[in-house]
Amino acid sequence: MPVLSRNYSARVTVQRTCRLAVVLVVAFMTGSLVQAQAPDDAVVLDRKLIAGAKTGSEIVINLTYLSDVIGPRLTGSAALKRANEWAASKMKEYGLVNVRQEAWTMPEGWQRGTATGRILEPDNGRSLSLASLGWHPGTNGKVQGDVVILKARKATDLAAYKGKLKGAIVLDGSPRPLIALADADKPGARPGSGVAPDRVPRLTPEEAAAFARERREFLHHEGVIAVLLDSGKHHGLLVTSGGWTGTDRPSASNRLPTLFVAHEHYALLYRLASRPAPARTRVELEVSNKFVPGPLVVHNTIGEIRGKEKPDEFVVIGAHLDSWDLGQGTLDNGTGTAVVLETARLLARCGTAPKRTIRFVLFTGEEQGLHGSKAYIAKHKDELPKTSACIVHDTGTGKVIGLGWFGRPALKPILEAELATLKEIGFTQPHARGFGGSDHAPFDRAGVPGAHALQEIAGYRFAHHTQADTLEMVRQDDLVQGAQVLAVSAMRIANLPKLLPREKR
Repeated sequence: MPVLSRNYSARVTVQRTCRLAVVLVVAFMTGSLVQAQAPDDAVVLDRKLIAGAKTGSEIVINLTYLSDVIGPRLTGSAALKRANEWAASKMKEYGLVNVRQEAWTMPEGWQRGTATGRILEPDNGRSLSLASLGWHPGTNGKVQGDVVILKARKATDLAAYKGKLKGAIVLDGSPRPLIALADADKPGARPGSGVAPDRVPRLTPEEAAAFARERREFLHHEGVIAVLLDSGKHHGLLVTSGGWTGTDRPSASNRLPTLFVAHEHYALLYRLASRPAPARTRVELEVSNKFVPGPLVVHNTIGEIRGKEKPDEFVVIGAHLDSWDLGQGTLDNGTGTAVVLETARLLARCGTAPKRTIRFVLFTGEEQGLHGSKAYIAKHKDELPKTSACIVHDTGTGKVIGLGWFGRPALKPILEAELATLKEIGFTQPHARGFGGSDHAPFDRAGVPGAHALQEIAGYRFAHHTQADTLEMVRQDDLVQGAQVLAVSAMRIANLPKLLPREKR
């Protein structure tokens, strides 16, 4: 081979080698750059979800149907069953998989009847506005009794009333101090209460439950006809609550008719009953409620977006589908239901599969003691070590400003970094102080980090469990914002390298 040809061949080889080296360097640098930009890809997805929630939202459409067509959804009722079936159909329509109804049982059902009352003495012609507690009996016709004020905050206080209550209608203490309407949407008392914070030492939940049982048995034994409670709401609104006693015996067997009275009427009864003898206050009541023998089968409604890398690990996004029955059950918790369904719609159609499975759960029996979520915990106990978090939306229509966790300080730096994009839409507290009372609490007790959506009050205190819990209270923009928060939070937690840490203080 000539020298010139050999030199030319050598130069070509060198050039090819250099080009290959450049290609390899560029490929390496590009790969490093892509890896460095991966968090930016997550931000892009955050903003895609946030933007997507603003167009084509079905929150109000779904909430209107749930409130107006299905209506209030008392646990164990036919309306709740219709709501289960409707929610499952929406999950399938949005593209969720493994959509199912998971059964649990309740010992007995209950149906509200009528409740009327009037003052007989003094004969002032006043009718009373009343609403029965759930799972409490009626009066079996008209009953009359003298009104007696019971001032007992602990078991030892009951002894003073022994032998003095036969045939009485009992007022449960003095009227409750209300939060001023001007302050009703300010932080303070718990979100569902219109009552000002109690300044005396409070009993622990265990102490309160024990005292309630002892007082109930005492009043029953003493021959009390009925118990009247202050609704603790403005403008004559009535409130309701309550649940069954357990599985061992029917609730009617050891319970008295117990009714919430409009605050203004309760205060009137208290003033009248406080007059010195011989003045007396006498009332007539007629209450008709019905118990439905059990056991009854009730369902949680569940659907999933399967994880592409770790399908057997989970993030749970939930709300409760059941409600009380004085209003429409819109704020408590139709809003949470609609936001969870909208979150599912956004994530199922965003075009990006999460690494872990995101499971959407609409619990039932929440209002009677978190029974649906407790049943979920029992059924899915083997999955709990692989469940990263449970986030629940359950305080009405207000903007979500944070997530309330039960401590777990190790979560704080993770959530602050992962959820930083949400600051743009008013979400400022990714690791706030939590409280119980909703379906996240059983998860937390079982070791799974549980959080509730910390929301602006937005009328919740005023309407909670009352006739005012209706569609007119809804703030559409704030519910859209709630879906944005849940969608981004669910996807971010599902895509973390590891499950969220479990440690508590």
